[in-house]
Amino acid sequence: MFTTTEQRPVFVYGTLRAGQGNYFNILEGTTIQERPAILKDYAIFGRGVPFAVQRDGRKVVGEVMDVDPEQWPGVLRRLDRLEGYRGEGRNNMYDRKVRTVTLADGSEIEAYVYLAGETSRRWFTDGEEIPDGDFVKAESR
Repeated sequence: MFTTTEQRPVFVYGTLRAGQGNYFNILEGTTIQERPAILKDYAIFGRGVPFAVQRDGRKVVGEVMDVDPEQWPGVLRRLDRLEGYRGEGRNNMYDRKVRTVTLADGSEIEAYVYLAGETSRRWFTDGEEIPDGDFVKAESR
Protein backbone atom coordinates (compact mmCIF):
# COMPACT_ATOMS: atom_id res chain seq x y z
CA MET A 1 0.00 0.00 0.00
CA PHE A 2 1.35 3.37 -1.02
CA THR A 3 1.44 6.01 1.69
CA THR A 4 2.77 9.50 1.95
CA THR A 5 3.69 11.52 4.97
CA GLU A 6 2.88 14.85 3.35
CA GLN A 7 -0.44 16.03 4.70
CA ARG A 8 -2.78 18.12 2.57
CA PRO A 9 -6.49 18.86 2.69
CA VAL A 10 -8.62 16.32 0.79
CA PHE A 11 -11.28 17.42 -1.69
CA VAL A 12 -14.22 14.98 -1.65
CA TYR A 13 -17.18 15.00 -4.03
CA GLY A 14 -19.18 11.81 -3.56
CA THR A 15 -19.81 9.32 -0.78
CA LEU A 16 -17.10 10.95 1.38
CA ARG A 17 -18.97 14.27 1.62
CA ALA A 18 -20.42 15.18 5.02
CA GLY A 19 -23.55 13.17 5.72
CA GLN A 20 -22.82 10.48 3.13
CA GLY A 21 -22.07 6.81 3.83
CA ASN A 22 -18.29 6.75 3.54
CA TYR A 23 -17.99 10.02 5.45
CA PHE A 24 -19.35 8.21 8.51
CA ASN A 25 -17.00 5.24 7.90
CA ILE A 26 -13.78 7.20 7.35
CA LEU A 27 -13.90 10.95 8.02
CA GLU A 28 -16.41 11.56 10.80
CA GLY A 29 -14.56 12.61 13.94
CA THR A 30 -11.20 13.00 12.15
CA THR A 31 -11.55 16.48 10.63
CA ILE A 32 -10.69 19.81 12.17
CA GLN A 33 -12.48 21.76 9.41
CA GLU A 34 -14.82 20.98 6.49
CA ARG A 35 -15.34 23.63 3.82
CA PRO A 36 -17.50 23.82 0.66
CA ALA A 37 -15.36 23.91 -2.48
CA ILE A 38 -15.36 23.53 -6.28
CA LEU A 39 -12.93 21.65 -8.53
CA LYS A 40 -12.86 23.63 -11.77
CA ASP A 41 -12.30 22.14 -15.22
CA TYR A 42 -13.39 18.67 -14.12
CA ALA A 43 -16.69 16.89 -14.68
CA ILE A 44 -18.30 14.20 -12.57
CA PHE A 45 -19.68 10.97 -14.03
CA GLY A 46 -21.39 7.85 -12.79
CA ARG A 47 -24.36 6.59 -10.86
CA GLY A 48 -23.91 5.26 -7.34
CA VAL A 49 -20.12 5.63 -7.60
CA PRO A 50 -18.88 9.00 -8.87
CA PHE A 51 -15.75 9.60 -10.94
CA ALA A 52 -14.14 12.98 -11.69
CA VAL A 53 -12.44 13.47 -15.07
CA GLN A 54 -10.69 16.53 -16.52
CA ARG A 55 -13.10 18.52 -18.74
CA ASP A 56 -12.56 22.20 -19.50
CA GLY A 57 -15.36 24.52 -18.47
CA ARG A 58 -17.02 22.05 -16.09
CA LYS A 59 -17.00 21.87 -12.29
CA VAL A 60 -17.27 19.35 -9.49
CA VAL A 61 -19.06 20.38 -6.29
CA GLY A 62 -17.60 19.05 -3.06
CA GLU A 63 -15.95 19.78 0.24
CA VAL A 64 -12.41 20.20 1.47
CA MET A 65 -11.69 18.06 4.51
CA ASP A 66 -8.88 19.20 6.79
CA VAL A 67 -7.87 16.11 8.75
CA ASP A 68 -6.46 16.22 12.28
CA PRO A 69 -2.67 15.75 11.86
CA GLU A 70 -2.56 13.04 14.54
CA GLN A 71 -5.13 11.01 12.60
CA TRP A 72 -3.75 11.75 9.12
CA PRO A 73 -1.75 8.52 8.47
CA GLY A 74 -4.68 6.25 9.35
CA VAL A 75 -7.22 8.36 7.46
CA LEU A 76 -5.02 8.43 4.35
CA ARG A 77 -4.58 4.64 4.45
CA ARG A 78 -8.36 4.17 4.73
CA LEU A 79 -9.02 6.67 1.91
CA ASP A 80 -6.47 4.99 -0.37
CA ARG A 81 -7.99 1.57 0.37
CA LEU A 82 -11.54 2.79 -0.30
CA GLU A 83 -10.51 4.47 -3.56
CA GLY A 84 -8.44 1.53 -4.81
CA TYR A 85 -5.28 3.64 -4.88
CA ARG A 86 -2.08 1.56 -4.74
CA GLY A 87 0.46 4.15 -5.80
CA GLU A 88 1.58 6.35 -8.66
CA GLY A 89 1.73 4.61 -12.02
CA ARG A 90 -0.26 1.58 -10.85
CA ASN A 91 -3.58 0.38 -12.24
CA ASN A 92 -5.73 2.27 -9.72
CA MET A 93 -9.48 2.60 -9.52
CA TYR A 94 -8.85 6.25 -8.56
CA ASP A 95 -5.58 8.18 -8.82
CA ARG A 96 -4.73 10.47 -5.91
CA LYS A 97 -3.53 13.77 -7.36
CA VAL A 98 -2.83 17.26 -6.05
CA ARG A 99 -5.14 19.80 -7.65
CA THR A 100 -6.13 23.41 -7.02
CA VAL A 101 -9.64 23.76 -5.60
CA THR A 102 -11.65 26.92 -5.06
CA LEU A 103 -13.20 27.56 -1.66
CA ALA A 104 -16.56 29.30 -1.20
CA ASP A 105 -14.80 32.63 -0.45
CA GLY A 106 -13.00 32.46 -3.83
CA SER A 107 -9.59 31.59 -2.42
CA GLU A 108 -7.70 28.64 -3.86
CA ILE A 109 -5.82 25.86 -2.10
CA GLU A 110 -3.96 22.72 -3.09
CA ALA A 111 -5.69 19.50 -2.05
CA TYR A 112 -5.59 15.79 -2.74
CA VAL A 113 -8.35 14.69 -5.12
CA TYR A 114 -9.18 11.14 -6.13
CA LEU A 115 -9.70 11.19 -9.90
CA ALA A 116 -10.93 8.37 -12.16
CA GLY A 117 -8.09 5.95 -12.91
CA GLU A 118 -7.38 4.78 -16.45
CA THR A 119 -9.32 1.51 -16.09
CA SER A 120 -12.25 3.17 -14.27
CA ARG A 121 -12.87 5.46 -17.23
CA ARG A 122 -14.43 2.50 -19.07
CA TRP A 123 -17.07 2.12 -16.34
CA PHE A 124 -19.20 5.12 -17.33
CA THR A 125 -20.33 6.95 -20.45
CA ASP A 126 -20.49 10.63 -21.35
CA GLY A 127 -24.26 10.32 -20.92
CA GLU A 128 -23.72 9.71 -17.21
CA GLU A 129 -22.23 13.17 -16.62
CA ILE A 130 -23.88 14.97 -13.73
CA PRO A 131 -24.61 18.35 -15.40
CA ASP A 132 -24.36 20.63 -12.35
CA GLY A 133 -21.36 18.73 -10.93
CA ASP A 134 -23.11 17.87 -7.65
CA PHE A 135 -23.21 14.10 -7.05
CA VAL A 136 -25.03 14.31 -3.72
CA LYS A 137 -27.80 16.46 -5.18
CA ALA A 138 -28.13 14.17 -8.22
CA GLU A 139 -28.30 11.03 -6.06
CA SER A 140 -31.08 12.51 -3.91
CA ARG A 141 -33.36 13.11 -6.91
